[in-house]
Amino acid sequence: MAVKVRERPKGSGNWWIFIDHQGQRKSKKIGGDKKLALDIAKKIEAQLVLGHFHLNEEKPQIPRFKDYAELWLNGYIKGMRRHSTFVRYQDILTRYVYSTLGPKLLSEIRRGEIRDLLLKLHRGGLSKSTVTLVKDVISGPLSFAVDEELIHINPATGITKRLQLGRDRKIAIEPLTGEEVHLFLSTCQAKAKEHYPFFLCAFRTGMRLGELLALQWGDVDWHGKFIEVRRSYKLGQLTPTKTGRVRRVDMSDQLIEGLKELYAQRKREALQEGRGEICETIFHRGGKHMEQNYIRRVFKQLLTRAGLREIRLHDIRHTFASLLLSNGASPVYVKEQLGHTSIQMTVDIYGHLIPSSNRKMVNRLDSQPSATYPQPAKI
Repeated sequence: MAVKVRERPKGSGNWWIFIDHQGQRKSKKIGGDKKLALDIAKKIEAQLVLGHFHLNEEKPQIPRFKDYAELWLNGYIKGMRRHSTFVRYQDILTRYVYSTLGPKLLSEIRRGEIRDLLLKLHRGGLSKSTVTLVKDVISGPLSFAVDEELIHINPATGITKRLQLGRDRKIAIEPLTGEEVHLFLSTCQAKAKEHYPFFLCAFRTGMRLGELLALQWGDVDWHGKFIEVRRSYKLGQLTPTKTGRVRRVDMSDQLIEGLKELYAQRKREALQEGRGEICETIFHRGGKHMEQNYIRRVFKQLLTRAGLREIRLHDIRHTFASLLLSNGASPVYVKEQLGHTSIQMTVDIYGHLIPSSNRKMVNRLDSQPSATYPQPAKI
């Protein structure tokens, strides 16, 4: 008979009781209080001596990974995260994880299996960032299982660090030049005039795609010349912005005129159709929100018509930032317009685009009187 108290994993501050009695073993997580764990261990040892403690009682049934991952998705992620996050996690589990780990019991999953799966995905062409995301999605249900004391440790912890598969920190951006922006907007006005206000707003504000699609007329302050970014739209749902904050984005004079013309057009259409009020959503299709994939297709078609290279629609946001910086805007102003949570994020992404306007300062050193140094004596 043995009742022992151990810290698992070592250095974590989590104390466990391990019982070995008559060929049967059982473990129980107590928590961060070592003294409490020792007290409970003494009581269990006394009960074993008296025959009042039975190891076979309350033995939890270990579920399979797929079943438990579905509970994690629907019980936690769906309620606590954005809908787009829920959809992406579900897709990753279905596409990359379930075929390998799905049928296994949680207690059967080993670190080597997770490691081999991640390496296989990386060799198959997945980027480091995507492989790391796969690892995070695998780790989520396993962490919950540890909290519910179904397993002792999370076998996914620390794997990407050991494999050096951390996310790529350098973000590749492909902004358009000012001339290319003018060419794109001119082409849009000529070939797809109904989408011109949308793309003008995108290039002049740098808003995220979901934020543009969720804009409402009530968000526009004509006198203050700014737009309040309050929400985002994706996959049929309106949600808070990515950072959860409301921010103000300045409007250029050209954008103000473009939106005023669009508002007047919407008024005329409402009168012609016998409606008293216009649709509150600024950019819509038949009164309904535009889906992201639809406007991405329109963007790609316009790039082709304009004879421009293919870039992502999100690169409009990068173009906005790069043009501001190249024209002398401060990184702090760009950070506020883009809605970044910190100036460090802005500098990390766009630091190389900030013009070196202080280079001329080094030449001023040449105009300073040079110090003269005595020549060493000849030996």
